[in-house]
Amino acid sequence: MRDPAQRTVDYGAYGDWRRSSLSRSWSAFPDALVTGKDVLDFGCGDGPLSFFLATEKRPRRILGVDILPSAIERAKSSLARTAVPPEVQVEFMLGSTNGLPVADQSFDALLAFDCLEHVMSPGPILREWYRVLRPGGRCLIEWFPYKGPWGPHMEALVPILWAHVIFGERAMFRTAEMIYDLPEFVPRHWDLDERGNKLPNKWRAWSSFREQGYINQLDIAAFRQLAHDAGFHIARLERHSFGGSRLRQFAGGALMRLPVVGEYFVSYAVIELLRPE
Repeated sequence: MRDPAQRTVDYGAYGDWRRSSLSRSWSAFPDALVTGKDVLDFGCGDGPLSFFLATEKRPRRILGVDILPSAIERAKSSLARTAVPPEVQVEFMLGSTNGLPVADQSFDALLAFDCLEHVMSPGPILREWYRVLRPGGRCLIEWFPYKGPWGPHMEALVPILWAHVIFGERAMFRTAEMIYDLPEFVPRHWDLDERGNKLPNKWRAWSSFREQGYINQLDIAAFRQLAHDAGFHIARLERHSFGGSRLRQFAGGALMRLPVVGEYFVSYAVIELLRPE
């Protein structure tokens, strides 16, 4: 196994990387969709996307919602130290897996970056997104579908492309369980408690992604159907394959267009859902 990236073992380095990554992700969308608008940052975490947009793109209001109390507390703490333009209202609020704590038709845009794959009941949540958007509002999504090369988000322990396809769920979980206990395994910051000690081996408790409750295994066809059922029009759905060299990008793009197996070469998707007028 390779040495881990600094951002995976140092939380401060992770924050810097996350802010930079989200600003690059935002470049896929036009600023006009948030400037002067009421915006909901779904799955906001510690708030890096909210802060980036508040300081650089000037929405009228941005509300970050997350189901993790610790993330919301960190976001509120960061807000107290961040120079937000006075005309921009920034808030953070604890949500739940059952719905969003906001009124009907109260936002012009909803952002869901790097979180759709973690929504274990995507159908009801898509209906919630529709409910809170005003007519003509949009959901702006960056999503890493399950069938892609790193779909399970387990590369820290099983750094093999398409391991979930080649080996299956049970083999991945048992391998992760064994690797986690190896003395040479370097814990990532999410594997440590508040004192910096390695947490107990959580992988023993699971043999499937459904049991784990972290990855929903949603594919593009199912997403399209759920979005349609919620009432959305899919205004844009762009598939993106490998980065790196031009040859690598060309190969990934060609493989991504193949019938049946093409989705396995989709690293991430950029999506705009429109709530019709």
